[in-house]
Amino acid sequence: MKRGAEHSRVQRKGRERDLQTCQICGSKDHTEGHHLFDYAMGGAADEDNIVTLCHDCHQNVHKGLTSLFRF
Repeated sequence: MKRGAEHSRVQRKGRERDLQTCQICGSKDHTEGHHLFDYAMGGAADEDNIVTLCHDCHQNVHKGLTSLFRF
């Protein structure tokens, strides 16, 4: 799925909101935006659907090794 300029803007705004800090481990290195509700499955391209993660935590979330949701 091709993502355009609006998607990039939303990703950037989400990372700025989170002060470029991984919301799992607190790292500021190699941060990325992660969709809480999968973009490819219809999740909103909106900053409320983005959480900032470092590359390692992002990979661990996708592998199912780390959960973003705490109850």
